[in-house]
Amino acid sequence: MRFTLIIGLVIATIVTRPGFAQEPLEPLSLAGTVIADNKTGLSFGARGCIIEISKKALQSSNAFAEQVLVRLDDRAAILALKTAQARLSDLEAALNERDLAVSVVKAEITRVQEEQRFVDKEFERTHVLFQRGLVNETTLEAAERRKMEALFAVDRSKEELKRVISNKARANIAVEIGDLEVLARELDLDELTLKSPFSGVLLNFEPKLGDCVSQGSLAAQIYSPDEKSVETFVFMDQLVAGQSFGIAIGNPVDVIRINEEICRGKISLIDTQANLETQNVKITIKLNPQCASIMFLNEAVTIKTLSENG
Repeated sequence: MRFTLIIGLVIATIVTRPGFAQEPLEPLSLAGTVIADNKTGLSFGARGCIIEISKKALQSSNAFAEQVLVRLDDRAAILALKTAQARLSDLEAALNERDLAVSVVKAEITRVQEEQRFVDKEFERTHVLFQRGLVNETTLEAAERRKMEALFAVDRSKEELKRVISNKARANIAVEIGDLEVLARELDLDELTLKSPFSGVLLNFEPKLGDCVSQGSLAAQIYSPDEKSVETFVFMDQLVAGQSFGIAIGNPVDVIRINEEICRGKISLIDTQANLETQNVKITIKLNPQCASIMFLNEAVTIKTLSENG
């Protein structure tokens, strides 16, 4: 059973009550256990059978950032990716054809507009000749017919331009869809590769070639060797009199290994709950990165509290 302690209020009351003098520091000797600060699970992103394992990672239990640890059978995923890429190439070729069609129609519009201007001038000359009696009505009607045909040709070319522009827009959309399809297939392929998210030490990394795994199953755990802490417990009465024992967040402590090597650390967390039966409160001590890397997980150590100045 556990209950919440208003630790800060109790300590503040003891320190600030009139008549209570600052007691001399009484170092404590506590037993603790080394833990990892950022231990992370590595899970398979897809189901499949293992076809490749990093021998270096398997033998040394160490990994560097973005290192490929395990690769699952990716033949089907590679085929799907190549199919999507081929489809995208076909769509891009179709888009290029639509671009060419737009250019052709624009050139056609320029040509028929030039022809229309020429026919308009010819009609004007014929009309003047008709007014002077130099040509008959049939010749004038023929010139007028050519004028109307030239106008219709310009209109048809402009309508064709709208159509090919619409086709180009649809081709653009198809290419965007093809891009997304390729991206999806690339993601599917990436999910078949298990990589290390950062440089660290692997735990329980025991894959075997040929084993088939399910999506989300745990492959290993990894932690950064220079990011470790020590967990320990103090009695509630010691914590209440924390100023006397040097128990406060930010206070330095010495972490002593079994071979008497000393690693300096600082109190980083004091829990706000205590065990009702044992009257213990958990304390976390952040280790100096320089010596944390040589300490083992779950290693038993001794903690000695120090003054604020060490």
